[in-house]
Amino acid sequence: MKLQIGSPVVVKSGVVDPDLNIDIGGWQGRVLEIDYGGTALIRWDSITMREMSKQLLIRCENENLDWELMTLDMTDLEHATARDSEADVSRTADQLKAEMVDDPRLNTEE
Repeated sequence: MKLQIGSPVVVKSGVVDPDLNIDIGGWQGRVLEIDYGGTALIRWDSITMREMSKQLLIRCENENLDWELMTLDMTDLEHATARDSEADVSRTADQLKAEMVDDPRLNTEE
């Protein structure tokens, strides 16, 4: 079955985030965009976002990496069953951002 925009997906076991060098196998989200060259932009679901460690989120913020989205090869993805709603995703992202606002580990130098 072909991936489409809005498709819920799970990252295949053993896939490593090239920026952070961590295993992201099992992370789930939805396809936001498809590049017909073979990649898909994924927005993580609320469950995956909540499972990310605070240390990881802060590292992403400090390194200007987007922790809500990731572009992956479509061969690294499999169809999944949605575990939440888009509203859950937005609410969770907003909550996590609010929790980080006052965290002293964020680099505030400009």
